[in-house]
Formats: sequence, structure tokens, C-alpha cells
Amino acid sequence: MSQYLRVGVSAEYFPRWQALIGAVREALQAQAPGMVDPLETLITGEGEEVCILVIPHHWLGGVSLVFLARPEFVDLRWAVVSDLSDHDQIDLGHVVDRWPSSDVPFQRLGAVLAEEFARPIEWSCLYRGQAGRPWRIRAYLNLSGDRTRLDVLSQLTLWPWPHREVIERTSLSSANAPGFRLAVPIDRLLEQA
Repeated sequence: MSQYLRVGVSAEYFPRWQALIGAVREALQAQAPGMVDPLETLITGEGEEVCILVIPHHWLGGVSLVFLARPEFVDLRWAVVSDLSDHDQIDLGHVVDRWPSSDVPFQRLGAVLAEEFARPIEWSCLYRGQAGRPWRIRAYLNLSGDRTRLDVLSQLTLWPWPHREVIERTSLSSANAPGFRLAVPIDRLLEQA
């Protein structure tokens, strides 16, 4: 039995979306992306009609691939998911694919997910001088030819001295973790799911 999408709201709560949940679990199990911890993938939603599947990068502080399934459509988007008290972070995500809910291409879903798991993520950490912890963290993705920014962490600073930026590249399917790691806030997410 797959360990993916076993936390959060029970899949049985979303009878309409059982085929989608099963297809995503199957793709995750078959591909086992290196930077996805099965115990951090979760299901949440808005009533029985809206199902949300969150697949976070283990070390990028909530940068996630998200399925948002509504009665009218199902979309696949990238978002920073660090707080589920409301679903604004998910709603503000960047859509990479959308299908009518009655026509989700289950036979192609594995290939679509493989492409997204391999999508390069530029992980940018900006530090004050020689500080050990960054004051700003962003993730950048190339979506349809546009460089798209996801803000992970930003603190106000009046630091007038030089900053240094460290840029790394990763993906959900990477074998190696980035040098600066920011864990997924899974405990908070599970409380709010």
C-alpha cells in the first residue's frame, strides 16, 4: 500500500475524487521522487466538493506541487504551502495545467507528474553579510517561458552592508538536498488540514 497522501483529511471524505487521488498516489509510488517524503504529502479540502493534494519538496520550506480539484476543473499548480488556516497560498499558486473535472487525463497523469517532478527549481537565499541564516528565501521556476517567483521567507531588514546571495538548483526528483534546508512545517499543516 502506498504511503503517499495518507495524512491530513482521509481520502474517503472525497468520494468524487477517488480516481484522482488513486492516480496521483500511483504516480508518486512508481516514480518515488527523491525530495518528496511520503509522510509529508497530504490531503485537505474545502468541504466534500473541493479536494487539495499537496506534494511538498522536503527541504524547501513548503514549495509544493498542488492538485486543486473543484467541480468545474482540476488544476496542477506550484505554490508555497506553509499555512493552511485558509487556502490563500494555494489560490495564489501558479497553474501549470488545467483540465475539466470530467476529463482529467488519468492515462497521461504519470507523464505530466514526471515532467513536474523534474522541473528545475532555483533556490535563492539572500544573507546579510556573513550571517548564517538568510533573511530572504525565494524559489524560481520557469513556467511557460516566464521566470516565476515563489516567496518562501522574507524579513524586513535595514542592513546597509553588502548582501550575499546563494543560488542552488534542485527539483522534486533530485537525489541531493540543497545546502540550505528549510523543513516543511508539516506539524502545523496537519493541525490545519
